[in-house]
Amino acid sequence: MVVVQVKDLEQSLEIYKLDVGSFPTSEQGLDALVRKPAGVAGWNGPYLKSDVPLDPWNREYIYKYPGERVEVDISSYGQDGSPGGEGEDSDVGNWN
Repeated sequence: MVVVQVKDLEQSLEIYKLDVGSFPTSEQGLDALVRKPAGVAGWNGPYLKSDVPLDPWNREYIYKYPGERVEVDISSYGQDGSPGGEGEDSDVGNWN
């Protein structure tokens, strides 16, 4: 489920970038996909059908732009909510 949600968020971010000219900043976050950030020209959203989804453990996805691993990082710390871990506790991101 995480992988599907992250892919959906990536696709929505790409459409946002086409309209606005860049990805939302880390400060604007994924919320920029559903609510127009102040001072942003070209926004033609919302880019999601509903609010930004929570990860399967009911936590917000971690969003960073510029990313540390790829151009835009979207990730979840997994079941334990802490960096690292194995199995259900392992981090999942759009670079996996």
